[in-house]
Amino acid sequence: MTTARGEPGGAQRAAPQRPARRDARFFPLLPGPAGGKTLRRGISVLALLTIDVAAAFVGIYAALAGKLVLQGDPIDSAAIWNVEQKVLPLAATTMILLFAWNRLYAAREERPGAARVLSGTALATLAVLVITVIAGWRFDTYYIFYSSWFLVSISVLALRASYESVTALVLDAIQFERRALLVGEPRLVNTVAEGLERTQSRRGVPYRVVGRRRLVPGTARENPHGVAGELRRALDPAQVDEVILTGSATESEAVLELLDVCRKRGLPVRLAPTTVQLLSHSLRAVPAPGLPLFELRPPVLSGAAFLAKRVFDLVVGTLILIVLAPLLAAFALAIKLGDRGQVIHRSRRVGVDESEFTCFKFRSMRPGAETEQQSLEAANEAGGALFKIRDDPRVTKVGRVMRRFSIDEMPQLINVLRGEMSLVGPRPLPVRDYERLDDLQKNRYLVLPGLTGLWQVSGRSDLSFDELVRLDFYYIEYWSIWLDLTILARTVPVVLGGRGAY
Repeated sequence: MTTARGEPGGAQRAAPQRPARRDARFFPLLPGPAGGKTLRRGISVLALLTIDVAAAFVGIYAALAGKLVLQGDPIDSAAIWNVEQKVLPLAATTMILLFAWNRLYAAREERPGAARVLSGTALATLAVLVITVIAGWRFDTYYIFYSSWFLVSISVLALRASYESVTALVLDAIQFERRALLVGEPRLVNTVAEGLERTQSRRGVPYRVVGRRRLVPGTARENPHGVAGELRRALDPAQVDEVILTGSATESEAVLELLDVCRKRGLPVRLAPTTVQLLSHSLRAVPAPGLPLFELRPPVLSGAAFLAKRVFDLVVGTLILIVLAPLLAAFALAIKLGDRGQVIHRSRRVGVDESEFTCFKFRSMRPGAETEQQSLEAANEAGGALFKIRDDPRVTKVGRVMRRFSIDEMPQLINVLRGEMSLVGPRPLPVRDYERLDDLQKNRYLVLPGLTGLWQVSGRSDLSFDELVRLDFYYIEYWSIWLDLTILARTVPVVLGGRGAY
């Protein structure tokens, strides 16, 4: 009998076999939950691609048919199809590439809204125009281009909105939800959990918190029976859809281990920043010899961004004031006839750079109401620095109607035109509330206060003060004209519904 070398007379010992590691980067169609997620994403992208191609077909067909109608000719489907089969591949391909660049095929909760669709179709139309001119294609009018842009945009928006509505109904019917495991300090974890459970919406997909764990230094091998070991066992893709790390107040070794384990198990990790992180500064990479450096910049609008926002405020603010003038006049008359008191209430508020200004509002309380606030402090229902009472005894009958639909805030359009406020931004707080802010929270005054903002369209008085501050600084960090337009558009249904207003 032969023996293994170095082991005289002993049995040959086989080397231990390590199981083959499957890397999700090279095996995307994994069995089980990971494969199900990949399949759902693939079906979603395929459905959106089909919708966009169909919208391009419908829009171009309608534009060509409209041209025939305007010329007084009958609609010839065969002639239209002869033109469209030449144009549609180029137009659809260009639009799909630009949509992909604008992340319009991203996951449901990450897809941008109508603004990106409109800009994507506009750029696609411009690109097709340039290509046709370079290729020497003959056309006798530019009508087909701007009419196609308009009709294709309408078709895409309508079909995508229908898709979102139908899939939301289906997801609701099957009680689909995102199962989140929260990791971090207990206080921060509880705050994030409360926010997720309160909103219960992620563009139609609610969250369910399936666990809360504390991330501690030390790997599972060093601490197999402690929290690290429990956390590793809790990271089961069959039970968890994503991991939410609250803040980053843990040692880097533990965070890196968490990221590594989640990567191997195909679990996305998302960070829920603390208020301090939101209130700090934005980062910009700068070159340095030997190591990466980041420049800290305060989140403040200046230069071209401030100028663009100011022009936007002046133009849109003036239009809104003109449109609402009859309504505002009617409520001004109602206030005057109600108790013969003053119509406009002037409140001292804190604005940009912590400077005070006079904020205009329709008077919604009885005369002298401000002097009564001290005696009502014990009844305050709001947290943090705010003062709110759902059934404030000082509010008049007309005032309750105005407050329900935020009509009492409309005179602040004058503040917008005077440059003391913006249409969109953090709400200006009264001096009483401002004096109760800490130094970090006062950083919300780095920009002009707004008539409306993310706070108003995300829950208004139903939100806590910490959530208010988070939303304010998210807005400052990611400001754009499109974001302002989106917030203004979302403000209309929120105001008409009177949700969270008192």
